[in-house]
Amino acid sequence: MATGSRSTRRFPNPDQPTVAIGKGTRRVGTSPRARGGAIPLTGTLRMPLIVGAVHLVIVQLAASLAYRFGSYNSASPPYGNEPAPVAGFWDQIVNPLRTWDGLWYRLVAIEGYDGSSAKAAFWPLFPWTMRIVGDTLSIPYEVAGYLIANVSFIVALVLLYRLLILDFDQRTAACALWVVGLFPTAFFFSAVYTEAPFLMLLVGSLLAGRQQRWWLAGGIGLLAALTRSYGVFLCLPLGLLFVQQHGFDLRRWFPRALAIALPLGGPAIFSRHLADVQGNAWAWRDVQEQWNRYDARPWETMRYAFSQSPNGEALRIKDGADWGWLRELVNEPSWALLTSTAWRKSLADSDTLELACTLLFIGLTLIGLRRLPLYMTAYLVPGLIVPLFQPSSVHALMSMPRFGLTLFPLFVVIATLIEGRAITKLLAVVSTILLVFLTIQFSQWYWVS
Repeated sequence: MATGSRSTRRFPNPDQPTVAIGKGTRRVGTSPRARGGAIPLTGTLRMPLIVGAVHLVIVQLAASLAYRFGSYNSASPPYGNEPAPVAGFWDQIVNPLRTWDGLWYRLVAIEGYDGSSAKAAFWPLFPWTMRIVGDTLSIPYEVAGYLIANVSFIVALVLLYRLLILDFDQRTAACALWVVGLFPTAFFFSAVYTEAPFLMLLVGSLLAGRQQRWWLAGGIGLLAALTRSYGVFLCLPLGLLFVQQHGFDLRRWFPRALAIALPLGGPAIFSRHLADVQGNAWAWRDVQEQWNRYDARPWETMRYAFSQSPNGEALRIKDGADWGWLRELVNEPSWALLTSTAWRKSLADSDTLELACTLLFIGLTLIGLRRLPLYMTAYLVPGLIVPLFQPSSVHALMSMPRFGLTLFPLFVVIATLIEGRAITKLLAVVSTILLVFLTIQFSQWYWVS
C-alpha cells in the first residue's frame, strides 16, 4: 500500500499517514508527526480532556435529574429481580446509569458464570475488573463499573486523538472527538457498559500497531477480545498494518507476526472458562437464542427492519420500524405528549432509532471507502455487517446504535464531512439535545438500542 508522502521508502514510517487504496485528494501528511515532529503526551491531553469533561457533565446531569425527578417505565432487571439502589454519595450518580445491561454485568461480577447460561452473553473482562476494583476499594460493583467506564472513556479519547493525528490534521481529529462525545447514544460510554473500555482497548491496540509496537498491540487486542466478541476482528486491521510495514517478505515477519493472532485468544480463554463452569465452551454463541437472535442474511435483516420478520410475527411482536409515534407528534405537538409515558414507550419500542442509525452508518461506511486509511476500513466494515447476520425477533436491528459507538472510523468520516463548515454548530446542538433525551430515556428504563 502506498504512503501519504509517496516517498521511495519501501515500508512506511509509523509516523507517516496511511491512505486508502484509490484515495482522492484528501488532506494527508498535515499533522506535526506526519511532518516529522514528535507530539508529546501533554500536547494531546487538552482536547480529549475538554471533550470528556463536557460529555460527562451533559450525560451525568441529564441522568441524575431524570433519576430524581422523572417518571419511570417498568424496569427490566435480570430475571425480573431489581437489586436495591446504591446508597449514599453514589445514589443519584450511579443508579441512573446502571440500568439494562449494567445490572447484568453487576450480576456476573457477583456470581460469575455459574448457573444460568444467559450470563454467557456478557463477556468477562469488564465484570471481572468490576469485581477486582470493587473488592479493592470496598465499593459496590456497579460503582466500580461506573468508574471504570468513565476513566476508560477519557483514556480512549486521548488514545484516539493520538491515533487520528497520525493520519489526519489536528482539526479533523478534534472534530472527530466531539462527534464521538456528543453522538446521541454516547451516554453508553458513561453507563455501566463495555463501550468505553472496549473503545479504549481497541484504539490502544491499533495505535500500538501503527507505531510498530506489535507485542503491545497484540496484548491489548487480546484484552479487547475478552471485553467484546468483536475484538477478535482486530486481527484484520492489525494484519493490514503489519503487511504495510513489513511487506510480504516472510523472513521479516517472525516472531512479531504472531502478535497479530493474539486477539484470537479472547474467545479461546472465555470458551475455556465457560467449559469449566457451565460445561459448554460455546455457551457465549448458543446463548444468543435466549436473547431472541436468529440467523438471517443481511439484506433480509434490512427488509425486516422496514417491515416485519416471520420470527417477530410468530411472537406477535412488531420488530420492524413503527412510525406511529411520529404521527402522534405531528397531529398533537405538545409538551404533555412528549412527557407522557405512553408516547415515550411508543418511541422507545418503535425501532426507528435502530433503523436511522443503521442507514446512517451504512452511508458513512460507503463514503469512508474513499476517505479512510485502509486499516480503519478493515476494522469498520465487519463491525457493520456481522450484526446484520443475527437480527432479533424483538428488535430487528437491536443494539446497532450502540454497536456503532465503538466503530470510531464512522465518526472520523463525519468529521471529514463537517469540519470547518457552517452547519457544524447546528449539528452539535441537535446531537446534544438528542443525547440528553436518550440519556433520560435510558435512565428511566425506556429501551434505547
